[in-house]
Amino acid sequence: MGSAQDSAAPSGSAEVLAAERVLLSLRHERRELLLGVREARTLAGLAAEWLRRGVSPGDLRAALTRGLPKDGVRSALGFLAHRLVEKLPAPPAEQPEPVPPSPPPSPLALIACAGPGEEHMFRPNVPWATTCGPCHREEQRAYWEDMRARTEAAPEPLPWRERFAAEGAEVGTGPDVGG
Repeated sequence: MGSAQDSAAPSGSAEVLAAERVLLSLRHERRELLLGVREARTLAGLAAEWLRRGVSPGDLRAALTRGLPKDGVRSALGFLAHRLVEKLPAPPAEQPEPVPPSPPPSPLALIACAGPGEEHMFRPNVPWATTCGPCHREEQRAYWEDMRARTEAAPEPLPWRERFAAEGAEVGTGPDVGG
């Protein structure tokens, strides 16, 4: 099993030491996973790769001890080496560089209000505004007051029968009564 040691990081790295501790602690969970120190060091490089990929030591321990064969494990070293290679999680996806937030839009410039009264300035909240809020509301009140006055002054519309008769008279024929 010299190839496992070849793929390992330097034997003193933090991940390798943590992985070795996890491998040696497996005997406390399942007696059949008892490893000697030399065997644990042989597999520590493979287990350290799990830790580098973001797996916590507790999750690594659970992955190695969960779902053991019903007949038991004949060789803890062979079983763990196989499981460490075959169940190795995918490397974490690289996070994209965070995009800095765009600066807030600058406020629109002050413009002269086109409303009635003394000349005054305002900052529009939309680019097409030409009057300030109070002047705009006054214009709207005047517009709707004018619309109400026109509606009240307009004659009542004719009932539909009279409109129908008037349309028929314009065409030149009266309503066809009889039959």
